[in-house]
Amino acid sequence: MKARMRAGATAIALLSGQAAAHASEQGGVQAVPPSDPGNPPAPGGVAGAPQAGPQAGPQAGPPAPFDLATINDIVVTAQRRAESIQDVPIAISVFESSDRDRRGIRSIQDFANFTPGLTFSSSLDRLSLRGIGRLTNTIGSDPGVAIYNDGFYTASNAEASKTPMFVERVEFLRGPQGTLYGRNSVGGAINVISKRPTEEQAGEWRSSVDNLQLVSEGYLSGPIVGGLKARLSAQVTRATGSRYENIARTATSRDEGFVNRFFLEGQLQYDFSDTTQLWLKYSHAEWNDSNPIGAQVSPYVTNDIDGATDNSLTPAAAFGYGVPNPSVTDPRRINSNTLNQSLLSDNHTIVANFTADIGGVALKYVGGYTQYKYQAFADLDYTANQLVVTNFGSAPIPALAPFGLANAFRTYSYNATYVQDYQEDKKYYTNELTLSNATQGRFNWIVGAYQFHEKYFQPVTWFVDGDNSDTLSQRIAAPICVAPGTFAIVPNCPTNPRRAFYDGSGDLRTDGLAGFGQVDYELVDDLKATAGLRYSWDKKRGFESYRVIQWQPAGAATYCTLTPGADATVVGLGACGAAAAAQDLTRFLLNLPGVGAATRELEDSWSGFSWRLGLDWKANNDTLVFGSYSRGLKAGGFNLGSYADSPVVDKEIVDAFEVGVKSRPLSSLMLNVTGFYYDYKNAQIPIVVVRPGSTLTTTNFFNINKSRSWGIEVESAWNVTRSLEISANYSFNDTKILRAPRRFDDEGMPGNILEDITGNRLPAASKHKVAISGLYDIEVGANDHIFLAASYAYRSDAYYSVFESPISRAPGWDQVDARITYTRPDDGITVILYARNLFDTLGYDGAFSTGAATNYRQVYSYTFPRQAGVEVQFRF
Repeated sequence: MKARMRAGATAIALLSGQAAAHASEQGGVQAVPPSDPGNPPAPGGVAGAPQAGPQAGPQAGPPAPFDLATINDIVVTAQRRAESIQDVPIAISVFESSDRDRRGIRSIQDFANFTPGLTFSSSLDRLSLRGIGRLTNTIGSDPGVAIYNDGFYTASNAEASKTPMFVERVEFLRGPQGTLYGRNSVGGAINVISKRPTEEQAGEWRSSVDNLQLVSEGYLSGPIVGGLKARLSAQVTRATGSRYENIARTATSRDEGFVNRFFLEGQLQYDFSDTTQLWLKYSHAEWNDSNPIGAQVSPYVTNDIDGATDNSLTPAAAFGYGVPNPSVTDPRRINSNTLNQSLLSDNHTIVANFTADIGGVALKYVGGYTQYKYQAFADLDYTANQLVVTNFGSAPIPALAPFGLANAFRTYSYNATYVQDYQEDKKYYTNELTLSNATQGRFNWIVGAYQFHEKYFQPVTWFVDGDNSDTLSQRIAAPICVAPGTFAIVPNCPTNPRRAFYDGSGDLRTDGLAGFGQVDYELVDDLKATAGLRYSWDKKRGFESYRVIQWQPAGAATYCTLTPGADATVVGLGACGAAAAAQDLTRFLLNLPGVGAATRELEDSWSGFSWRLGLDWKANNDTLVFGSYSRGLKAGGFNLGSYADSPVVDKEIVDAFEVGVKSRPLSSLMLNVTGFYYDYKNAQIPIVVVRPGSTLTTTNFFNINKSRSWGIEVESAWNVTRSLEISANYSFNDTKILRAPRRFDDEGMPGNILEDITGNRLPAASKHKVAISGLYDIEVGANDHIFLAASYAYRSDAYYSVFESPISRAPGWDQVDARITYTRPDDGITVILYARNLFDTLGYDGAFSTGAATNYRQVYSYTFPRQAGVEVQFRF
């Protein structure tokens, strides 16, 4: 049988005042640890490059409606220069702050609902674009979709979820963006453009309250002296309710699914001249959240006390537990005696940008530094079961017969409170310098150089909680070490004061360098060619530590000891009951000499070229036809913390072919259609495998030789009347694994049966997505307006592993939002009534196995339940 593999996870939450997103590499607790023991936080405060120009004046609330005789232009900087979105020859979706306010687009899940090809798992904090994204958050692995907060690279998705008060717009660039956004943009890039200091004194205060949270935020902005301007923003989020009812509420365990946060951001901008500007940004965030890791929807396994039969490290958590699992009938109810908690501290980000026009050449520098510490505690056993007392059979214990104790040590106890402590300590900085032509013309060019450095420490511990009164806690604190092959006792075994049954960590240093350039040239009138090239080099140096300790009182291959501790009297093998010794299996499993934790160092580097070749034809003022061939590249990585047999994966390569049409068939109608085909090589996939020479399992990284992804995306916006706007999009994305390096065993299904995964879909890729939204403007008086907004979003099912088994399938789901906005621009007042997930439907963004194959347990992670509330905005 297979080991219980997956670790419980940390809570991930969105940086802004949204309800928290929750991370989970869902998890069993009685197993050899996986390579994906947790998920990184989404720390706040990263920032980036200046915009094309300063924000002018205070915002006066949701603007008056468009002149609906035409569709307004949206200006973007997707190609590092200001252009109309309809003139950019790539697939791109843009969300401006005023439109987000009117339509209620707040979180990254909302962006995913309304962006073709984009899926997001809030529980795992992972993005996927057209079937390419991030499949593990294990240290040493990088995301496949890059996020740039004002030009400053970050691996966190939370930056894209800052509220419209902080962010001017968010751009989603689909397809490889290696030429201009090189680092880990193999699947696409997301540009978050912050609001800037204003030319005039301005300020704003917002407060919203609903059944889940209270959010208060505000800013002050304006000139200080001369060309110096500043902006100071802050946000406080406090819980008013919870997403999950905990039936085991105690003083230390309560209802869960809420956030308590503080965020501060300060900006300084100095304009030396009209063309020379320095911009500085500092931000800081603090979290104290409570986040469940999902709901186990299968019943508790209450009869599995012999963990040796499924290679568990500790006894079954639910053995003899008489309380039914509430999540089986109500997915919003949990049963936990461990508070799922996440803490963010020591979070600081500083960004410096400088732009200048030097004789017709635009120079731009972006430099940034971020650090944070993050800690999350997660309930790994999904139960409130604590002290279990059991009598081990009625037959004598043979191993103790020579000591006259054959019938002794029968009654033993264990505290079935299994907890994961996941931590991150991360520091990184980047520097980028670009030169480009300052004025656009027939020939445009940009060249640049990029540098990245990161230090990242990620310890993960699974331990037995409690007061140390149970037999398990006492034995596991003083294990014996067993030798590989012979199973003999090795002296001087280190103690284990934290009572950890898995203790792993990774320490990583990453350095990256790149040089890039792109040119576009108008060959003849209205026909433009684009060529771009980037050379990237990445080096990673990792150090890992790994230790596993087992205590199985009913295990056949178990040493009996008369007293606990390193000097215990060992009396032989047998089914020992309370006399069982905790066994450090680390060296035994890895076939390594020595005692205690196993450590090793890894070092590797990867390099290569990415490029873009494109043609676009301006058929008329309202139609752009474009096509491109581009290559995306993502560096290889390590699997640190579990001493995997295959700890290194090679770089990923995507050859992407894209054609599209951007058009305005009518002045009031926008219609964009894009088709794409990806040849995806060496996808970095984590898969559970059996360790050589044992029946225990671990998670290794594998390069899947060849996959493909193709699809069609349609985006439209129609101003039906001068008061009614309708937008709709649809995307079809078909993914398939074409060639794999070997057959694999699906850990979520019974038996050890090797399967051919060719023909299966790529993880986290929904085939169909639909989004429709409408906005109706009612004029009230001279300038006042009431906006009625509603939206519908649908996402079809997706698998969250390379196996298409029921346990890894998240069903399709849909959601309806509604919003009424009253705005008085002359007075700077806006009042909003909103309902998110109006019909309280259950949305699925993850599906996982947490147990052995014969008694597997399924966990779903969910989107947010209904939120109904009111928001007040005041601008001055």
